[in-house]
Amino acid sequence: MINRDTYIELTKFGIVGSICFGLDLALYYFLTEFFGAPTFVGKSVSVVSATFLNYYLNKTWTWGHDDHSRFGKYLALYVVSGLLNVLSNELFLYTLPNTEFQMFIAEKGKALMEPFLSIKLDKFLAVIGATLVGMVVNFIGQKLWVFKISGEQG
Repeated sequence: MINRDTYIELTKFGIVGSICFGLDLALYYFLTEFFGAPTFVGKSVSVVSATFLNYYLNKTWTWGHDDHSRFGKYLALYVVSGLLNVLSNELFLYTLPNTEFQMFIAEKGKALMEPFLSIKLDKFLAVIGATLVGMVVNFIGQKLWVFKISGEQG
């Protein structure tokens, strides 16, 4: 059973992660779809941006630290986690079928429908899968290594 403190940490970690996931997904999709950036570049930029926001929010809110002495450990964890995120994203893109979800608007009296919304599901699902891989690595790494209080039993 999870103790109360861990439950609170996990809840805060989840909220911060959701915010950073939104940033990751929005930047990745925006850069690759609207600017034509290669998926590797788009994902790398989105992961780095989300990582800095994640560090700040988790450091100050989830774990309650105000010093910068843990940034080196955090950076090491995020280099590993970020690489796993980008590589797992590419793996998911490679294995998932290239599928697109589209919604159309039909106007009365017109034979053709106008596209309203188009989402590449393979990219969306790849980001979700890569995020789940990174989430597990990050929570365990932050709790037991980066933000562990000195002398605390892990």
